[in-house]
Amino acid sequence: MYLYLDCVPCLLRQTLAAVRMAGGDRSVQHQVVRQVLHVLAETDFAGRTPPDMAQWTHRLIRELTGQGDPYRHIKQCSNEVALSMLPALERRIGQSGDPFAAAVRVALAGNIIDFGANHETDVSLKGIETVVEQAFAAPLNSLALESLRAAASSAQSILYICDNAGEIAFDRLLIEQLGPHKVTAAVRGGPIINDATMEDAVAAGLTGLTTVISTGDDLPGVIVQHCSEPFQNIFQGADLVIAKGQGNFETLSDVNRNVFFLLKAKCTVAADRIGCRQGDYIILESSRMDEGSPRGAPYPDERANHQLLKKEVRQCQVETEQAH
Repeated sequence: MYLYLDCVPCLLRQTLAAVRMAGGDRSVQHQVVRQVLHVLAETDFAGRTPPDMAQWTHRLIRELTGQGDPYRHIKQCSNEVALSMLPALERRIGQSGDPFAAAVRVALAGNIIDFGANHETDVSLKGIETVVEQAFAAPLNSLALESLRAAASSAQSILYICDNAGEIAFDRLLIEQLGPHKVTAAVRGGPIINDATMEDAVAAGLTGLTTVISTGDDLPGVIVQHCSEPFQNIFQGADLVIAKGQGNFETLSDVNRNVFFLLKAKCTVAADRIGCRQGDYIILESSRMDEGSPRGAPYPDERANHQLLKKEVRQCQVETEQAH
């Protein structure tokens, strides 16, 4: 899924929030925002995904602030809160009439722990408990759920691509239902927003449950050709690929293999691409996505609007320079 004009304000909000979290002073904030505006104005929207742009932005922030992992404390807190909830969630899954479906709902609930799409995420115990209840009450696509169940049952090897810290503790419960001996879990190859890395996999107890590998890339998603050779081999060879979260959807929805996506649709662009409402909990099989429009295709007026964006951004840059 490529960049849309609607992605621009979200990327700028993420940029400003991240540089402030990294401790950048006002001069660094201005420098980062100006550079991001320049790149957005010159970028071919049909050639970049939102996670690709986010990777470039966060590398710039880390370079200019000297903060290698600005979200580390948030990730640690997210892991601790999620781990504290596991005993109660394990009991709830075990006592449910359908443990597999209950574990899928728990995994979906965990996807709310996202400081990219949702910078104001409430990662308190009460906040996440509320989200879990919402996920259990939310409607799910029963056909997609049964398709996932059947695919998991027949698969001998499963690649489970994780998303965020904290969330991966909830993923443990679904991986237990899938069969840990069949699963290889993948985490990011380096710090990026609050996405889970190997450090978080260890903290959340995932490495004690199943095999965990790195994608080899610090992108908040997966561009397969940018990942390590071991990851690429497992991605191509696995009987089943499950990808968590919107960033993985944005980068893998167009790949030439079937992928099951588990996510909460956090923005209107992703919701429109999926064909759901913003805020819906989604189980989506990529081979069954709507064929009515080309995957990743821009809206008809995107190119014309992008030319207007370039003009407006350049004017903004001029006014910013004059103000300093």
